[in-house]
Amino acid sequence: MRFGTILPQFGGLAAGADIAGRIARIATAADRLGYDVLWTAEHFIYPYEIKTPYPYGKFPFPVTEPWLDVVSTLSYVAALTKRIRLSSQVLVLPYHQPVVLAKELATLDVLSGGRVVVGVASGWLAEEFAMLGVPYRERGKRMDEYLDVLHALWTTDHVTFRGRFVQLEDAAFFPKPVQKPRPPIWVGGGKGAAFPRIARIADGWIPAPGAGLDALAGDVRELRTLVEQAGRDPDRIDVALGGAARSVDELLARVPELERAGVTTVTVPTLFWGKSFAHALELLEEFATRAGLARAA
Repeated sequence: MRFGTILPQFGGLAAGADIAGRIARIATAADRLGYDVLWTAEHFIYPYEIKTPYPYGKFPFPVTEPWLDVVSTLSYVAALTKRIRLSSQVLVLPYHQPVVLAKELATLDVLSGGRVVVGVASGWLAEEFAMLGVPYRERGKRMDEYLDVLHALWTTDHVTFRGRFVQLEDAAFFPKPVQKPRPPIWVGGGKGAAFPRIARIADGWIPAPGAGLDALAGDVRELRTLVEQAGRDPDRIDVALGGAARSVDELLARVPELERAGVTTVTVPTLFWGKSFAHALELLEEFATRAGLARAA
């Protein structure tokens, strides 16, 4: 089992004058304590009135709270840390021009010494798509094609790609990422859309929050069957779960059942558990100590 934690990069967590210092303190503490991955999240722009239904209940963030850019934040963190992995959980892939995003992430992988994990999803906020000039109804098709573009750019020296949205003829794209054949790609969302993408090309699943563990275990078995049927190794597929507990004690108690359900990486969201930022740092250290993370790192 691996453990990640959240950077204070979005929502109310990112408000205030000392945001760079708070991000640095969480990142360096997690790196020192033996955590495996740092998480970020993405929104670019909101309408003041959100009309699109949030898929997971009530949208928890006021629209005036800040969201720092994912790649910029992870680049800052890369310079402060040595071993912890750097992840987007998640980038909304259809928002991005995929060649530009491939360059940004390859650069980050090079500068971090091969520590990037690429978490992506297709997005949900129709108004944000409209403001960015991306057709909302095309998001699934763009998601599939852009995954192929990233893979091609990162793994092929002479890149020819003839898609609906991207056309490349014998293109040179360098540098390649440090990780071979490319950085791992984890796909977020419900199994209906995510599973075919993972089975075909990706390396992990970020399930939607709220599923019971019995249902999750069944879904993981289904995913691994699909991966095996696609001729790929199901044991190499990661499952990264957030929202698994509400305290250090509860999460420590649930780790064995999470492992039995097939979860490989769990978020330890001490910034949400803590009564203050200082308390969140204390909880980050408490969980690492009780779980033996530093010994395993």
